[in-house]
Amino acid sequence: MPFSGSSLATVPLFAGLTPAERDAIAARGDVQDVPAGTVLIREGDTADALFALLGGAARVSRREASGRDVVIATLGPGDCFGEMALLDGEQRSATIATTTPCRYFTMQHDAFWDLIAPSPALLRKLLAQLSARMRDTSGRLARAELEARVASAEAEMRRQRAIAQAVTGLAHEMNTPLGICVSMASVLESRLDKAPPALAAPLLAELREPAALIAGNLARVVALTQTFHALAADHHAEALASADLLEVIEEGCCLFAAEPAARTLSVTVSGAPSPWRGYRAPVHRVLAELLANAAAHAYPAEGGTVEVALAPDRIDGRPAYRVSVRDRGAGIAPEHRPKLLDPFFTTARGRGHRGLGLTIAHNAVTGPLGGRFAVESEPGAGTTVSFLIPQRPPASGRAPG
Repeated sequence: MPFSGSSLATVPLFAGLTPAERDAIAARGDVQDVPAGTVLIREGDTADALFALLGGAARVSRREASGRDVVIATLGPGDCFGEMALLDGEQRSATIATTTPCRYFTMQHDAFWDLIAPSPALLRKLLAQLSARMRDTSGRLARAELEARVASAEAEMRRQRAIAQAVTGLAHEMNTPLGICVSMASVLESRLDKAPPALAAPLLAELREPAALIAGNLARVVALTQTFHALAADHHAEALASADLLEVIEEGCCLFAAEPAARTLSVTVSGAPSPWRGYRAPVHRVLAELLANAAAHAYPAEGGTVEVALAPDRIDGRPAYRVSVRDRGAGIAPEHRPKLLDPFFTTARGRGHRGLGLTIAHNAVTGPLGGRFAVESEPGAGTTVSFLIPQRPPASGRAPG
């Protein structure tokens, strides 16, 4: 519905226009009142109109690759959005929904051009204002999006640490009863082996089978409990040391070569000597988990190659190293990527996998190594897991916990 151009004087985009020019714009637009929760524009839709909030508040959100919506800005009276629609008519880059009852002004793309086509002076004013607004908005949105991503990453890190603490606490409590059970299973097997000949052979055979099952399953639980301890990525028992990170990586790959899973992999290491100060054991742990993961999931049948590459990089402006572990195997399905770091998530439980490898690697990188962890993959095109770690820990001499 038409309304007075004086209402647009509070909108910075139109504040520099004359009353007559604002009246002309108002005559070609509409004003609407909507309740809270109304989606005004949706990410991916075709852009065909400019919006200006006259009252109320709205939020701007974008969808990440993981499928999660992240709020990157809030809008209030006087804020405009959809300015690019007046110029290019391309797809919307974000979703905007009202958080309170709102009144807004909207002008369609065609109405805008019908208005300014016969008026070069108005065209110059509006384009100058649009250019300034877009520069300001781009800067604000970029800062807000960065802050939202940092907050999201910190929340995810807190969640991972909480899970690790709970699981390792449980593992600690299980140690004593597990030790007793393992000892008693061993005693039972020993007594059966030393049973007197007078005891019937069928009875001995009948008892040996459940005893062996008890011992075998207890061994599995003990191995799993040890894995739970690794989730904590505890480095307090190891001294901070200076080393050549390339040599540390080569050591880690050599240690993995002694594992049965290494038989199916051909691992190559590339990079230059790289002075580094940190904790060796977490680097070895990360490489062991990533290489085992490649053997189990990238090449579950015939085996294949894994390339481990070391290169200089930066993390938050500080010198760092990037270690990339790349396979050329099966890749990861898109629907599985958001859950990769969740404890116990695995697509190969039927083959005996527990779904803890990437969780342990992630916790080691973001814990004692004070770094960042990322996974890139496409089905059929292989997977690259990268971890970025500082060349030196903070001045306190301790890695970020």
